[in-house]
Amino acid sequence: MQQTRIGIIGCGVISNTYIRDIQRFYDKLYICACADINTALAKEHAAKYNIPTGCSVDELLSADEIEIVVNLTPPQFHTEINRKILLAGKHLFCEKPFALTLSDADEILRLANEKGLAVGSAPDTFMGSSLQTCNKLLQDGWIGTPLYATANMMSCGVETWHPAPANFYKEGAGPLYDMGPYYFTALATLLGPLKSVCAFSGTGFSSRKVYTGPHKGSSVPVETPTHYSGMAQLQSGVIVSMNFSFDIWHSNLPMLEIYGTDGTLEVPDPNMSGGRPKVYRKERTLDTLYCDSAKTKAKQHVSAEMPELFPDIGEYTRGAGILDLAYAIRAGRTPRAGGVLARHVIEAITGMMRSAETHEIYNMTTSCTIPERLRMGMTPGEL
Repeated sequence: MQQTRIGIIGCGVISNTYIRDIQRFYDKLYICACADINTALAKEHAAKYNIPTGCSVDELLSADEIEIVVNLTPPQFHTEINRKILLAGKHLFCEKPFALTLSDADEILRLANEKGLAVGSAPDTFMGSSLQTCNKLLQDGWIGTPLYATANMMSCGVETWHPAPANFYKEGAGPLYDMGPYYFTALATLLGPLKSVCAFSGTGFSSRKVYTGPHKGSSVPVETPTHYSGMAQLQSGVIVSMNFSFDIWHSNLPMLEIYGTDGTLEVPDPNMSGGRPKVYRKERTLDTLYCDSAKTKAKQHVSAEMPELFPDIGEYTRGAGILDLAYAIRAGRTPRAGGVLARHVIEAITGMMRSAETHEIYNMTTSCTIPERLRMGMTPGEL
């Protein structure tokens, strides 16, 4: 594939990871400009990463050579900037969440369709070695037919590491918007689309103390629920119990486990691209019925770590979805981390929020398909 020229809007914390990984691994992508509402910051970023141009948003959008624009602005600006990108005639890749409402997601997809432009969205971590391996294990029947799952994002919030944590606790933020996309995307890409969701919500603290960065020692008000406990049912019939929280100091709950007729799949952190899954087969329980030996007893209740079957370029990486979008544009196919999937995920998130407010089950109106698995044997940068 020929090299695709991209521009990045938003020079905040996550942009450092995107730029680092694109420049390290994806030579089919060339970052020719970065922009920010703070043009001085954009110029600093350009100098830091040897990007030819640091400029304003309008200047980036007017650059003819740029084909794909990556939107890394804060979530409350996603729809506005996404609209500008498409109106400028550029293909779009948006950081998660794709939108804050289903109607906003619909608007962007309609506009893209009218303009004949492609849309992609984070998270793209399901294209990493860990979840791609899990995908193959499921398709190959390692745990039989999936029946149930549990998904848990249990954390004490972002104020111990993020330099500007206040935005995470404003209205329109919180753990579901921030981390829910990883878990719902993992479920949809491993097990298929969701049918319905429900939840209860809570707010553990009315304010949060900041422990690091320039605002260390200050407190930020909490304007949104910071804990959701809920359930989801997939179209396949799989039932999922879920927790998303910024109020938990420590937990031993699994991040994501899938329970099948023949065993259990322990899925690595959906927020990460790398990590080795584990499988527990029913034989480890049943073997002691036939051979009551120390050897079989020692294996009972012990999961087997599986090898990663795809390139592991690190746990915390970003950018694979942009590369896939570029390949999809050239091939005329649907991108794996595409707008339809992102739209389905944002409906699941907002549907769970609505359920917590109304105490009613929310029935999904959108759907998606499981993206095609990557081919084994490829090197990073190939698709």
